[in-house]
Amino acid sequence: MTQIKYQVDKLLQATFGIADQDAYEFVKLAQKEAKDGGYFVYEVNSKQEFRRSLYISKAMLIYARYFLDIVIIDTTYRRNRFNLPLVNVIGINNCGQNIMLAFSLLSEETSDSYTWFFNKLKEAWGTLKPLNFVTDDCKEIKQGKIIYIVFFFICFRV
Repeated sequence: MTQIKYQVDKLLQATFGIADQDAYEFVKLAQKEAKDGGYFVYEVNSKQEFRRSLYISKAMLIYARYFLDIVIIDTTYRRNRFNLPLVNVIGINNCGQNIMLAFSLLSEETSDSYTWFFNKLKEAWGTLKPLNFVTDDCKEIKQGKIIYIVFFFICFRV
């Protein structure tokens, strides 16, 4: 996580906090990380406006190999410079500490957005099998999660 904080601090210093430039630089950074063993996917609409993204660093993918017993999914609501919902995917390591497993930015909180999010998360994790999901009472997350879990168990039934 220290590496991610370092990269974000470096990015903010280079762009002087200009949100559009920050977003562009983040996409470049995330694409580079994806080429180095991470995972990054994003989607834009027909006007090339941002819709949603999912980012998982190489380190986060390594954590996911070991710490998927409990996966906490929570969304912060428009508390970032882009004014977008940020979906945090958190695990718990063997020392009881929270670890970041992935994060996603969404332009809207809909069942469709969360279904996309869970499908991309499944794609990134491949055959890794989370045991428990913990979420809040958000209807859209639950609907997206249910679609994901049904799909997960149908495809990976042991």
